[in-house]
Amino acid sequence: MSEKRERTIFLSDCQSFYASVEKATHPGLENLPVVVAGDPARRSGIILAACPIAKSFGVSTAQRLGEALQLCPNAIVMRPHMQRYIDVSLTITDIYKEYT
Repeated sequence: MSEKRERTIFLSDCQSFYASVEKATHPGLENLPVVVAGDPARRSGIILAACPIAKSFGVSTAQRLGEALQLCPNAIVMRPHMQRYIDVSLTITDIYKEYT
């Protein structure tokens, strides 16, 4: 009979993932309300991600950028960097694979 191995199951919530990646990439944004959205110059598009600080002002995912900026006028609007998010996600997945 084979030896029974103990399993560990864990969950990690990559909270506000796109905004978190932007904050990690730009350390000066650490304590600022950051949102990832369409075109900040045109104030168009929707919120793809909002950090917890921006969320504390009532900003939410899928909200129109103009509405979000009314709630949080000091929000730092970052354009999405999809390849960066994919790369970080793959790195996180590689870490998971080491332990699962």
